[in-house]
Amino acid sequence: MAALYPTARYNLRVANHRSTEKAELSAIYEVGKILTSAQNLSRALGTSLRTLQSLLGFDRAAIHLPDAATREIRMEVSSGYTVDERNRARYVWGEGIVGKTMKSGSPIAIPDVRQEPSFLDKTRAHGKNREGSLSYISVPIKIGAEVLGVLTAERIGRAGTQALEADARTLTVIGCLIGQALKLHAAIDRLQEEFQRQRQEFEKTIRKTYRIENIVGQSKRMQEVFASVVSVAPSRATVLLRGESGTGKERIARSIHLAGPRAERPFVTVNCAALPETLLESELFGHKRGAFTGAVEERKGRFEQAAGGTIFLDEVGDIPLPTQVKLLRVLQEKRFERLGENKTISVDVRIIAATNADLEKLVEEGRFREDLFYRLNVIPIYLPPLRDRREDVIPLTEHFLERFNKEHGKSVSFAPEVQDLLLEYRWPGNVRELENLVERAVVMAKSPVVLIPDLPRPVRTFFAQDAEVALAAAAGARNEASYGKTADSPSRAEYLRALEREELRKALEITGWVIARAARVLGWTPRQVAYKMKKHALASPWKT
Repeated sequence: MAALYPTARYNLRVANHRSTEKAELSAIYEVGKILTSAQNLSRALGTSLRTLQSLLGFDRAAIHLPDAATREIRMEVSSGYTVDERNRARYVWGEGIVGKTMKSGSPIAIPDVRQEPSFLDKTRAHGKNREGSLSYISVPIKIGAEVLGVLTAERIGRAGTQALEADARTLTVIGCLIGQALKLHAAIDRLQEEFQRQRQEFEKTIRKTYRIENIVGQSKRMQEVFASVVSVAPSRATVLLRGESGTGKERIARSIHLAGPRAERPFVTVNCAALPETLLESELFGHKRGAFTGAVEERKGRFEQAAGGTIFLDEVGDIPLPTQVKLLRVLQEKRFERLGENKTISVDVRIIAATNADLEKLVEEGRFREDLFYRLNVIPIYLPPLRDRREDVIPLTEHFLERFNKEHGKSVSFAPEVQDLLLEYRWPGNVRELENLVERAVVMAKSPVVLIPDLPRPVRTFFAQDAEVALAAAAGARNEASYGKTADSPSRAEYLRALEREELRKALEITGWVIARAARVLGWTPRQVAYKMKKHALASPWKT
């Protein structure tokens, strides 16, 4: 045995075998790593082919994929072929070596492809008169029994059955890896298409929902708001929306955006009260990597995200003074710098701000910059509280009922006495409170008709207390004969008059009998408060 297998020759053969196996395993590992880590599939496939050339010594390699419509098999990605050669490589199912591999789903390995009659050489890259054998391997790219394409590779030399079989085995494994990548990216593409479709549908719904004509508001006050929106929407002017919390400031802001020329561009919302001072500036203007602890990557701010569109600054009165300086510069110059960066960024953004705070008072107290106030207050729009637009209560209630009945699969309505109570309630939470009340009533309803006991406790308690106060006040007024009434029970007019007097008295007491402050609490003008004080014979106890 020792004479038949010299030690040196045996060791060389074993070393070559181990070297080849190592190269094949390295190729499979590297290709798998490339395909699973890259987001760009075409680039990953090209890198994989070049890796096969480098580690396994192939002269050329290519990936052939069928056209979804015509089923024509084309060379989509290649390494070692020119562009013209790649464009000429087109096959039908069963045609040539590539077509046969696609049809059969089995690998084909040819020791010298120049001597193979079925080899068509459509690329014209293989001369018939060249010296040396040209081995050619064609393996299917498949998932299970489904053939997705064909992987081909060729090299000059390394003839022999064992070498071809080893190449075919390695390329078959790599073909499966490529098949997995193709399948995964096809699924991702379908998900992205579905996401884009849903996004377009969502944007259509948003535009329809926030069109000014679709916002519920029949009262004179709301019609004035709608007229202001129609007038200001086509312009680039800064708008300041003012009103109590829950009056629909964000909805009006979206309506202004969608009714203007920037409707197709982004609408970005920032709740300035929800962010701490340390994060608000980064949220608005962005930051550079390493600008502060936790800034592990560069980040665009909301102003950059809203480029070409509209940024809505909700609760702008809560912006801290240091950030107000930067915001003022954006308003004046449309420029800013990210945190930790000296590069100046220019941005074209329309600003719509909103607040429920008394900005004039904040300016007096030095908590809000006067110059910023005047920059924001270019076109102020005041949104009235729900108690000042009671004619909208029932239409809003019906709107919310229709919406929540549809969402929860119910058919709930409000009893007439419930609607009467809703008309008289003060609604401190405005439209948002009414919306929540209706949804709660629909979800919790045990019968098709909502009755007074089904209403939230704060609403029932409010009416019970105010009814007692109103009746007592009406009875006292009747005893004084100021109304000229002698009936045993107060009329509805007396009840409402007493209710108004009690509401006014409470507002004056909690504001220290300052007419201007009471007016803001009630949503009235100071002149209205003074008139009603005279009407109800109310005077400050501090006056002598």
